[in-house]
Amino acid sequence: MQQQSRPPSSRSPQGRTALLLCTIIGMVIGVTGCQSYWSDSAGYRMESKYSLKNRKSHISCRPEGRNSALTCALPLKVTPQSLDQLFSSIEESLGTRYRYGGASPDGFDCSGLVLYLYGKNFRMILPRTASELATLGTIVPKNNLLPGDLVFFSNAGSTIDHVGIVTSHESFAHAARNGVKLSHLYESYYDSHFAFAERLITTE
Repeated sequence: MQQQSRPPSSRSPQGRTALLLCTIIGMVIGVTGCQSYWSDSAGYRMESKYSLKNRKSHISCRPEGRNSALTCALPLKVTPQSLDQLFSSIEESLGTRYRYGGASPDGFDCSGLVLYLYGKNFRMILPRTASELATLGTIVPKNNLLPGDLVFFSNAGSTIDHVGIVTSHESFAHAARNGVKLSHLYESYYDSHFAFAERLITTE
């Protein structure tokens, strides 16, 4: 009677080879699916789901004197005066307490601060979370930032956790745990967690 053949045991050489091959394939799929980055010579990186292909090129805005919203192309053309007003509003907001979910002078979280300031000064209707904000406008290199650009940070490397507004080539305003403040972009923590920057407004 012929003995029925059985699949190789995981302890046999064939079994160990098959197991190793499956492990390698799984690791490759996991890396490309979950941790796919794009980087360029400027040194900034962004996770694949925030890629250039997937960015939104329009936003809702409510021009002065109108009750209904319009669809506006990004980056939105703004006046130098309204940009100056943005920085005045930032100065007024410095020291405002941090409040999770806050989007008013009573308290801000990071995306709530951006939502409030861009709405107040440019009448833009922005999405609520940092990860949603990260899908808008045009990506700009870190060495080409302009005041008013947004900067994004990531703790885990695959999701956006924090957002701020550029005030100069080396500083940004944001709602930190100890309140709204100015920080240095090249401070060790922010430099190491920098993800990318984007442009939603332009005066040109």
